[in-house]
Amino acid sequence: MPRWTKRNTALALTSAAMAVAVTAGCVVAATPRSAVAGAAPKPDAAAVVRVVQARLSVLETQADTAGRAAQVADEALLEHDTAANKAAADRAEAALASLADRQTPELTTLLGRLTTLGVQVDQATSDGTTATTAALVGRTRALRAVSFARKQIGDPYGFADAGPRRWDCSGLTMGAYRAVEVSIGGHSATAQWRQAKTHHRLVSYRHRKPGDLIFYGSPGAVYHVAIYVGHNRMIEAPYPGKRVREVPVRSWGRLSQVARPA
Repeated sequence: MPRWTKRNTALALTSAAMAVAVTAGCVVAATPRSAVAGAAPKPDAAAVVRVVQARLSVLETQADTAGRAAQVADEALLEHDTAANKAAADRAEAALASLADRQTPELTTLLGRLTTLGVQVDQATSDGTTATTAALVGRTRALRAVSFARKQIGDPYGFADAGPRRWDCSGLTMGAYRAVEVSIGGHSATAQWRQAKTHHRLVSYRHRKPGDLIFYGSPGAVYHVAIYVGHNRMIEAPYPGKRVREVPVRSWGRLSQVARPA
């Protein structure tokens, strides 16, 4: 597996799980005993949310520790390209890849437990448990979308392709969210930006989270889109002759807002 693939798989788990844990913090304890008819989840929702919240915190801590170690090793290698530093970076990246392999199935299971509660991510409600569950579903879906995009790293660019083996930029982002049953718009970067704007899904780049969509161009005339994965990095299908890759976020041409589909 390419080095950049191994290193970053668990990094996305880190930031996304952290966002879930922070979003969900302290809400369940305030859950009212009664809820508006038709808005409340199933009676066992609070217990499920507590379990998922606790497990995500554990996964986040594991991934954050391994991810930071890999970052330090990678930075040392970039500064001094020695055999010792390369071996250390390879060990750190192998640990990340192994951790990601263990965490991804559990994250899928956790998402399944949440979605069985029947709570809609966009559901407007003052019920604490329902709001917390919706937030957990949204962030876990974003995490799984990032995981999908990572699995395509190394695939060739293909104009107007949306998988399964060739991708253009908007085909990759569309496929990543289609994998978690979230529609982000048509097969074009501009269409995806417009849908996010129409559905009030644009947020400031300063508040970006893993799973957000990064746009390049100008409002209404977007020429490129990528998926943010945390640690100021993104996955993209860049242009003909290149392959799907993970790279630092470029600032030139980047719009000041990102889309948050989930």
